[in-house]
Amino acid sequence: SGNLHPHHCSAQIPLPSLKGKTSLLRPMGRKNRNPAPNPTPPRAAAAGGIAAVRADCDKALAYLQRGNPSKALRLLRDAVARHGEGSPLLLRAQGTVHSRAAAPLNDPAARARHHRAALQAARRAVELAPDSLELAHFHALLLYEAASGNRDYEDVIAECERGLRIEVPSDPAPHCLRLPAPGPDQLRDDLRNLIQKANLASISTWVKALGGTDDKLGFFRLADEPLELQPLPAAHRPIGIKKATKTPEERRKEIEVQVAAMRLVEQHQLPHNPAVAASSPPLSEEDEAPCSS
Repeated sequence: SGNLHPHHCSAQIPLPSLKGKTSLLRPMGRKNRNPAPNPTPPRAAAAGGIAAVRADCDKALAYLQRGNPSKALRLLRDAVARHGEGSPLLLRAQGTVHSRAAAPLNDPAARARHHRAALQAARRAVELAPDSLELAHFHALLLYEAASGNRDYEDVIAECERGLRIEVPSDPAPHCLRLPAPGPDQLRDDLRNLIQKANLASISTWVKALGGTDDKLGFFRLADEPLELQPLPAAHRPIGIKKATKTPEERRKEIEVQVAAMRLVEQHQLPHNPAVAASSPPLSEEDEAPCSS
C-alpha cells in the first residue's frame, strides 16, 4: 500500500540530544535581538563626529583669543559632556587653553593647577594616540613650560625621544588645532630643537645651583647656530677699557663650571637611540606649539 508505519520513521531518523544545546530551542530564522555593537563606526559618522569636535574647539579657542580662558574652558567642558573623553583633539584643546590660562597668572598655586590640568589632558591624548608626532611634541612642550628642575627637563627630553622613535607616525591633521598640519619632518625637527632647549635649561639650572650665573654659559651659541661645544672667540674690547681682574679662585671655579657643563651637553648629545642622534637643526628663538593658538 506504500504507507510507512510510524515506528519505522523514528527508528531510521534518530533525534539529536538537546542536553547543553539550548540554541536549538530558538525559533529558526530569528536573529539575536541585541547584537554586539560594531567597534568600528562608519566612516561618515566618524568624520561627522570629528567635524563637530573641531567646531567646538574652534569656538572655545575664539574665546581664548579674546582673552577669556574661563569661557573657553566652560565650552570645552560642555563639549566633553557631549562627545565624551575619547577625542585627542578635544584633549589637545583643553591642554592648550589651560596652558595659556596659566601664563599670565602671578599666583604660583593657580598657575600650577592650570599646568597640572594641561599636562593631564596632554597625557590622556598621547595615550589615545601614541603614534602621533603632533601630540608628542605638544606634550613635551607642556612639560617644558612646567619644568623647574633637572628632573623635569629629563622628562621633556624623554618625551621628545619617544616621539623621535615613532617610525610610522599617524596623520597629524586629526590632532592639530590649526590646519594645514605640519609634516612629520617638521615635527621631528621641532622635537630635536626642544631637546636642545631642555639641555640648555638643565645646564642653566645646574650652574645656578653651584652659585654661578647664566653668563658662564656664554660660550654656547644660542641664537641661529646649532649647539657647539667650542668656546666663542673673545669679544674685542674698546681701547681704554681694561678687563676686570679675576682672582685665581674665580677663574678656577669658572673653568670647572664650563668643563662640567660641556660634559653634560656631550652626554645629552649622544643618546642611546640612533634616531635621536641625527643631526640637529639650528635652534629657533621661539618654539611655539604647532597649530595651537
